[in-house]
Amino acid sequence: MPTKEEVGRRIKLARFRQDMTLKEVAVRSGMSATHISEIERGRTSPTIGALERISKALGERPAHFVEETAYSLAVLTRRTDRTKIYFCDPHEQVIEVEAVTRTVPWSMTRIVRDITKPGMITGRPPALGEIVVLCVCGMLRFEIEGFSTVLREGDTIHFSLTKGFEFENVGDEPAESISIATLAANTGW
Repeated sequence: MPTKEEVGRRIKLARFRQDMTLKEVAVRSGMSATHISEIERGRTSPTIGALERISKALGERPAHFVEETAYSLAVLTRRTDRTKIYFCDPHEQVIEVEAVTRTVPWSMTRIVRDITKPGMITGRPPALGEIVVLCVCGMLRFEIEGFSTVLREGDTIHFSLTKGFEFENVGDEPAESISIATLAANTGW
């Protein structure tokens, strides 16, 4: 079991990832901001009930705050350790991408590798954050709130995620891209 200081640190990091104030967590959890602050600073341990309410307010599993896994400030992900991530795009298609990095509690950055089949159109919903996409091979057309461009091998695009975006493989071959997203909140990406 992590120390009360570590539990508090994990709660604070989760709150920052959600871009929430203590007051917002207090309102959502039905607890006082002062009590949540005391927990975050490691001055007191949360009860099971308090941990459940805070977890729900932050959109996290309660176990996330108390599991034994210790996260280093440097996390290595070997090619063989990469995992697949599945999500529904705005068109309700199930999309599979490869997570190039692991999810760690202190990070708001996600790096994924995506292979898009010819003619496939997909997108991502609005989120608080930004993204850089590198086209490794193929041709991808991006639509970002009225702006349209085609990326070819070696091209990059950097944009805000506040309006979401769509992209399409406009080539005859599969297109590979690497995306680096920094998200202000846990969006399920």
